Amino acid sequence: MHFERPSRAWLGFGFAVAVLLAAVGCGGAGSPTSPVVGTPVAVAPTPAPSPKVAILSVDGLRADAIAKAEAPNLKALALRGAYTWAARTVTPSETLPGHASMLSGEDPKVHKFTWDWDDYKPEKGFITVPTVFSVARAAGQRTVVVVGKRKLQHLAPPAAVDSFTFTDRGDADVANEAIVQAGVGFDLLFVHFPDVDYAGHGEGWMSAAYLAKVAQADVAIGRLLAALPAHTTVILTADHGGKDRNHGPDVPENMTVPWIVAGPKVVRRGEMTARVKGTDTAATALWALGLSLPGACAGEVVREPFTAPAP
Repeated sequence: MHFERPSRAWLGFGFAVAVLLAAVGCGGAGSPTSPVVGTPVAVAPTPAPSPKVAILSVDGLRADAIAKAEAPNLKALALRGAYTWAARTVTPSETLPGHASMLSGEDPKVHKFTWDWDDYKPEKGFITVPTVFSVARAAGQRTVVVVGKRKLQHLAPPAAVDSFTFTDRGDADVANEAIVQAGVGFDLLFVHFPDVDYAGHGEGWMSAAYLAKVAQADVAIGRLLAALPAHTTVILTADHGGKDRNHGPDVPENMTVPWIVAGPKVVRRGEMTARVKGTDTAATALWALGLSLPGACAGEVVREPFTAPAP
């Protein structure tokens, strides 16, 4: 059997601890005292954890699909926060324009993503207006992006994003990658789930196959929510809805998306009365981080969930 001999310094430390314990015991109160006998030592309060925000986008999720699908995690998120089933995305109601507006707070005519394509095209470059990523990164915060469509890389310039992950293996793997990244650490996390949109194009929006994919996305999102720090503010929304097998035209089924926010600052829970736009996501996410978009833009902070109701 092997033993380590205590060092002289350790013996001295033990003696000092014994003296301190004796002093505490003699005092009778059991509280630490300063070198001036009988004077309590001030204990610094534990600082509040720094704010964290996770933006979750379910590509192609119609607001009314949450009620019709088996989606207990999405419904639970709404119930512990504030929500609307009548948020409005931008025109054109396509993936790149919708996400560019969601993350920049600007309309397509300003951020210039007025078209959509199937894959990442390096020659098209990156978004040039400020985004949640660029503002948070400039403030020294860690920004993390996990997406299921590589074309969203256009919205994540390397100078604005600390970690970018693309996976083409579907929502379950998107959640896996996001859980890994959440474990590494983040201040702002953006996660994009693609499969609901694919089901809409393949089988039709609100079809049995579409609602089944909503249910599967719900499972993936539930696992991610369980892995996030408890003090994370979560905003869940979508880039567009859909009708039949498309989502381009300006009709309610395409334009109406869910918008849910839950987290430590939400004090007014339940269905919101405020009209929410997709562009409001960026402004609200940054506000929750103590930041703001520079200059005027279309997006506004959705303040209703964070304002206590009048007595």
